[in-house]
Amino acid sequence: MTAKDDQSGHGPSLKTRLYAWWEGYDLSGLKSRKDEGEAAPPKGEASAPAPGPGVNRWGKPLWTATRIEVAETMWGEGFNTPGGAEHIPYLVKPLGLNPAMSVLDLAAGLGGTSRTMAGKYGCWVTGLEASDVLAKEGMVRSFKMGLEKKAPIESFDPEHFGYPKRVDAIVYKEGLFSVRDKEQMFDGMELALKPRGHLLITDYIAEPDKIGAKAIQTWCDKEPLAPNLWPKDRMANAFAQRNLDLRIAEDITDTHRGLILTAIQGLVEHLEKYQLDTPTKLAVMEEVELWARRVAAIEAGMRVFRFYAIKPAE
Repeated sequence: MTAKDDQSGHGPSLKTRLYAWWEGYDLSGLKSRKDEGEAAPPKGEASAPAPGPGVNRWGKPLWTATRIEVAETMWGEGFNTPGGAEHIPYLVKPLGLNPAMSVLDLAAGLGGTSRTMAGKYGCWVTGLEASDVLAKEGMVRSFKMGLEKKAPIESFDPEHFGYPKRVDAIVYKEGLFSVRDKEQMFDGMELALKPRGHLLITDYIAEPDKIGAKAIQTWCDKEPLAPNLWPKDRMANAFAQRNLDLRIAEDITDTHRGLILTAIQGLVEHLEKYQLDTPTKLAVMEEVELWARRVAAIEAGMRVFRFYAIKPAE
């Protein structure tokens, strides 16, 4: 199964199976119901004032209990983005985590990455998440696992980032792309790192010759938080300007795309066993379409990179 199957209409694509699961619900009816509930993104959105934390660009809550349930079905308990507990050790391997280390996990979501790091390596992790709803739900899950002290989840504003303590490592997994003022975020991260501290960022990037591709523009127009995509060189410069020694700049697009496609496939197979109410079905369709748009943008040239840098000794 490829995402192109999804777009081309050849054979029983995932979308076909999803609509079959919809039990004959009229597709035009679905679209009109969704359109009634959510206005189309206004043109020139990029110049609009930034929404507050936890709210999408159209002023609606980014996360609801139903969307959280759908996300955990896709990605695994405690996760709301690609790569569950089995993917995190691969991702954070460069950090050399151990029980003596303190870690900041930015874009922590439901806290799955934070708890995986704390549980597997014994380090002390603070998860910071822009959505109050996700942060509260993440903290509930940390309590349930007895990790409320080793992996607390708190809310923060990524557009005004500062952290009062200094930490041994910072992990920022696919969250920086929606921050408008990335320069202040880089400043805040550099200040929060101890000498010889580690910074690991995974993020979406796009080169100038790719950014105009139709699928990337469609993704930018419909993504709940307006993306602010940088090219690879600008990311590298942000590290260099703060004297952070960039050791790894690795294209992990294929891995990321594979995680998304596997999760969508698994969700469809899971859903074919159940009958759900219409609000839950709508949430499922919206989540699948969100990730299908990201895959389409990736296939049009958007990349996912892992950046790893070390702060020099003072």
